[in-house]
Amino acid sequence: MKTPTLALALTLLATQAPAQQMLSTASPIPEGAESRFCYYDGMAYSEDAFVLMVGDNTVTSTVSTVQERLLRCHRDDDGTLKWRPQSTFSTSN
Repeated sequence: MKTPTLALALTLLATQAPAQQMLSTASPIPEGAESRFCYYDGMAYSEDAFVLMVGDNTVTSTVSTVQERLLRCHRDDDGTLKWRPQSTFSTSN
């Protein structure tokens, strides 16, 4: 009774390693996805989608500039989708 159980356990261990190696080398982004989506912060956006990026840009210890950049997902001449800046705003605090 112990022999079939041990054989099953060894078989499972032997097949688990190649499966884990294959998963670790697989790309999370499917092939050709750059022609269908723009990616930002782990999300996929379709053509003509907009994203607003906001960030602090410290100039000195007393002056801080906040920058806002509006990006649009745009189809390039080669067919891929890329982010293109639409406008940039800077405000001082």
